[in-house]
Amino acid sequence: MADGSSLKSRLLAWIRGKSPGLSFEEVALEVFAHQFSQNAPYRRYCEALGRTVEHVTDWREIPALPTDAFKFPAHLPRSFEASRATRHFLTSGTTTEVRGRHEFEDLELYEASIIGGWHQLGLPGLPNPWFLSQVPDSNRESILVHMFEVLEREAGREGRWMIGETARIDSEGIGAGEPVQLFSTALALLRWMESADRQPLPEGSWVFETGGYKGLRETLAPDAFRERLGAFLNIPANRILNEYSMTELSSQFYRWPDEPAHRGPGWTRIRVIDPQTGQPAASGQPGYLEIVDLANLGSVA
Repeated sequence: MADGSSLKSRLLAWIRGKSPGLSFEEVALEVFAHQFSQNAPYRRYCEALGRTVEHVTDWREIPALPTDAFKFPAHLPRSFEASRATRHFLTSGTTTEVRGRHEFEDLELYEASIIGGWHQLGLPGLPNPWFLSQVPDSNRESILVHMFEVLEREAGREGRWMIGETARIDSEGIGAGEPVQLFSTALALLRWMESADRQPLPEGSWVFETGGYKGLRETLAPDAFRERLGAFLNIPANRILNEYSMTELSSQFYRWPDEPAHRGPGWTRIRVIDPQTGQPAASGQPGYLEIVDLANLGSVA
């Protein structure tokens, strides 16, 4: 088994496009062995399932930990000493009152995954980013706000943050000048649409939206949401990029409206699992998502 530092170095090289020939299968099993050794709550969970390092020979056999495991502070699934945690992010808490907590020894893999995934999936450049979001210093526990901060840094220019300390949305100037790349949650966009007149964006603009509508009385289907948002911003619906991720992950998945499914970077995999059998669901059948994210080296993959 590779030690944690050398495994992290290999993962970073892969994510940054410097080791494209690495095998997902091989690295996934190495990550599992490392986490089984270093992550006591996860190891006990795997042992209860009869899935030890000796018995797991395929990445599909690696036990997936339920996200609820991040909601027990005394037994957080971390693969390093608790005293070495330098940053944490909290879930929104809108599904239940208990907020999940994802701790990081450092943010190097996580930030590399944001940028590496963006480039690997061929997503557009960011010459004029706007963020319908709180400024980073006002919400240090939001993993999404930190992601926006990383993308702003990658853009190489200062973006516009539209929500300040007063929580008022400042959209002055957004409809003039060069095309805009607007980043937001679906919830914030819905609230903006409810509180303002139409806000036409310059031609060539596009929108990044993520999250659901938890906490609203109104429920919108994705197509209806895009149609409403497109009319509000005067952009085609196919210029609205949906992002799927969560606080418990380090990588992201993306889908333009004309794509059949979300796409993730090469160090991730997603399976749809039949909750009755624990096996992959039949094509077209619902199930729960089992996500493998090798950038999650410090917690569970």
